Amino acid sequence: MHWITSLACLGVCLWMAVGRSLESGTWEGYVIFGRGSSSFNPCGSRETWWVKSKGFSKVAEKLQADYERIAQKPYEPVYARLRGEVSRKGQYGRLGSYQRVLYVEEVLEIRSKRDDDCAS
Repeated sequence: MHWITSLACLGVCLWMAVGRSLESGTWEGYVIFGRGSSSFNPCGSRETWWVKSKGFSKVAEKLQADYERIAQKPYEPVYARLRGEVSRKGQYGRLGSYQRVLYVEEVLEIRSKRDDDCAS
C-alpha cells in the first residue's frame, strides 16, 4: 500500500514539473502564417515554434491579422518582437512539427522584413 502512495506522489511531482516549464521573455524573429500554419523563428536559432495565444486571449489572432496586412503572400517571413512564454522542447502543433510553443501575451512590434533584423 505504501508503494501506491509513493507512486502517486511521484506522478504528481512529474506532472507539476512538466506543467511549469515555461520561460517568459521578449522574443524577436520572424512570424509566418499560412494555411493551417502559425510559426515563429527566433533570431539566432534554427528552431521553429508554434504560435498560440496565452489562455483565452486573442493575441495570436491579432498577430495573424497584422501579418496578413503586412505580408505580400502567404508564408512570407515578417519581423516581430513578441512578449510571451515559451514551452520546453518537445513536439507541438500540427503533426508535432514544432520544437516549442510560444504563448504570445503581447505584440511589441511587427513590420516587413529588413536586412538588419536580428543584428543585435
